[in-house]
Amino acid sequence: MFQVIIDSLIRASELALIAVGLTMVYEILRFASFAHVQFGTVGAFIALAISVALPLPPGWAILVGALVACIVTGGLGILSDRLIFAKLRNRPPAILMIASFGLGMVMQYGVQAIWGAGARAYPLPLSRPWVFLDGRFSPAGAAVILAAVLSMLAFHLLLTHTKLGMAMRATADNPQLTEASGIFTERIIRIVWFIGAALGALGGVMLGLVSQIQSNMGFDIMVAVFAAAIVGGIGNVYGAVLGACIIAFAENVGLIINWAPLAHLLHVSSANALYIPVGYKTGISFVILILILLIRPRGLLGRRT
Repeated sequence: MFQVIIDSLIRASELALIAVGLTMVYEILRFASFAHVQFGTVGAFIALAISVALPLPPGWAILVGALVACIVTGGLGILSDRLIFAKLRNRPPAILMIASFGLGMVMQYGVQAIWGAGARAYPLPLSRPWVFLDGRFSPAGAAVILAAVLSMLAFHLLLTHTKLGMAMRATADNPQLTEASGIFTERIIRIVWFIGAALGALGGVMLGLVSQIQSNMGFDIMVAVFAAAIVGGIGNVYGAVLGACIIAFAENVGLIINWAPLAHLLHVSSANALYIPVGYKTGISFVILILILLIRPRGLLGRRT
């Protein structure tokens, strides 16, 4: 059981980093960017290229690669806003969503054209996992959780204890009034894009540390990331973290439950053991997403509009 908790915390850390950036963009610009998950893909491959090229120990090389990837991907977020979304600022949200979907496809296949479609891995040395109770905890998994906790803490301090954070919250609440108060909202929007894309890149790097890096990795986690943001209340950064934890634990707990008694009750199967295959883990996220949309569409921490 402890192994399930470890795996869930690692999964929640990966999802939270990407979902927070997604919900930030939604809170400011009022549209869900399908391209956001692809910032994770771009960041993961940039970090991989740098970590392989640097003549440093693997751990330090990956750390430097992750920092550079966050900065470069953050700049890519600003560039995408300047070239595409700024020109569509007054268009309906559906137009912006379609544009973001197209941008996501360009980013995914751009990565595939540069690095290929095969799976890659960071040059991590072999290490013995830490054994605690009935669970195994790898150093890479610990790094993922630590990076997520520190990032979320830094972001919380930014939102609550800096003038920039107050300007970001004011822009999200009432951009017209914020502009009238002398705050350049376009500058705030660029900063939001930078932070959101950088967090997405960091999430992609963390995902690559505990699994493989592929050009379609953004598409594979899209449902889980959107489910985390919506379950927590899209537009609420703390809700995104809560939603990521709920989705992560639901996915991992759902895989270890024997669903045979329920199948017997519904008369759909007579098997004594019935488990959800690992390949259907995303289906658990999708079911939770549907349930939350039916029961509480604004999410657990979302505000009524």
